[in-house]
Amino acid sequence: MIPMASFFTLALVPAGYTLAVTLIISRFFRRTQSGEGGSRWIIAGIMVILLLVRVVLAASLEGHAGDVQTFQAWAMRAAEDFRGFYSGKFFADYPPGYMYVLYLIGKLKELLLLPDRCIAFQLLIKLPAIFADLALVMFIYRLGDRQVGRRPALALALIYGLNPAVILDSSVWGQVDGVFTLFIVLSVHCLSENRLTPSVGLFAAALLIKPQALIFTPLFLAVATELVLIRPERDAARRVALATTAGMLVFAVGVSPFVFTEGILWIFRHYRTTLTSYPFASVNAYNLFALSGANFVSETTPWFLFSYRNWGTFFIVLATLCSMRIYFRGEKEDRLYLMGAFLISAVFTLASRMHERYLFPVLALTLLAALRGRSRVMFFLFTGFSITHYLNVAQVLLASTGDVHQIPSSDPLLLATAAVNLLLFGYLVYHLARIRFREGIPAPLDNG
Repeated sequence: MIPMASFFTLALVPAGYTLAVTLIISRFFRRTQSGEGGSRWIIAGIMVILLLVRVVLAASLEGHAGDVQTFQAWAMRAAEDFRGFYSGKFFADYPPGYMYVLYLIGKLKELLLLPDRCIAFQLLIKLPAIFADLALVMFIYRLGDRQVGRRPALALALIYGLNPAVILDSSVWGQVDGVFTLFIVLSVHCLSENRLTPSVGLFAAALLIKPQALIFTPLFLAVATELVLIRPERDAARRVALATTAGMLVFAVGVSPFVFTEGILWIFRHYRTTLTSYPFASVNAYNLFALSGANFVSETTPWFLFSYRNWGTFFIVLATLCSMRIYFRGEKEDRLYLMGAFLISAVFTLASRMHERYLFPVLALTLLAALRGRSRVMFFLFTGFSITHYLNVAQVLLASTGDVHQIPSSDPLLLATAAVNLLLFGYLVYHLARIRFREGIPAPLDNG
């Protein structure tokens, strides 16, 4: 197992840095002058520094060897035979959305005559997630500039761009959760601005990248219900139909190259296979089931009368209903971000088959909810989830370097981090119930 001294050096120091910076940045929420500090040259310089830090880490550290090498193999396979990518016995459990990116990487590798195992190819594999991180940093800055002013916006962008949990996922591990999260955040943003059609299109793109996008489906159900039934708007039904058609079109175009070889219904079988893989109560996700001692325990194992799978299904249904209440009782400025943050944290904390990285989108969503709602509580939750997510992913990544892919259920860091995740989620529920449901008023800056 991992020596605790090396783990504390690698994990707790950056986590402590995140906490310290977050506490400092929270003071900027009171500043709202849009003309404060920060020129274009400063922003450009900061983006270059963030890029360089990520490139150095990406090139010098292989990350999760299994994931990086799998993406490399997929890139070469896609470049050789894109339409036949899913044919035969070649392992490929991801949907086709990200295969377009890997196809371009594979072709670029061929053009540059790069060896199969080299630093340049490793860097190419990690670059899309790095660029997605930086795009989200710029999005946070632009939105913050409009909401709270230039200097606070720059601070918020930096706290995300320098977040160890964000850097670890893309630049070190080599995963693509940042790409997926970028599409989810842009979709939620468009939805909050009443731009339904582009929002659904972006959601369809996110679904093509990762099936976990389905977690956010209640956002669109809530908006459609409000537009058509609760507060009917003129041409609401037409708008919903147009948005649905746009989403279906994006999805159909994304899967179309593979239909000729795999058949029309192939994509539905593929999603079902992906969603039912890893049938464990927890897959190194430090959540309720991991805390109960069920890491890599079959999800059909009984736990308090029912199986872990049944409990997980029950919690998902309950979370969906509660998220609807958040939407209809919340303030328009931040309710969709709150709803998204609640959904992803609820599913990660309470559902089965969760992996260690599935909590990643909560970082951007809680930070944006803090920005849109001027909420110290959401800013605190961003800090807390940043630390627990970093600890969870860092320990799993460090263990993988020693060819250990299953964290023992009795591991003290697993138990402690899972407990803190439950406390953070409980505090989120308490905050939403106290501020949004009972009082029915937006939270003031001073108390969340």
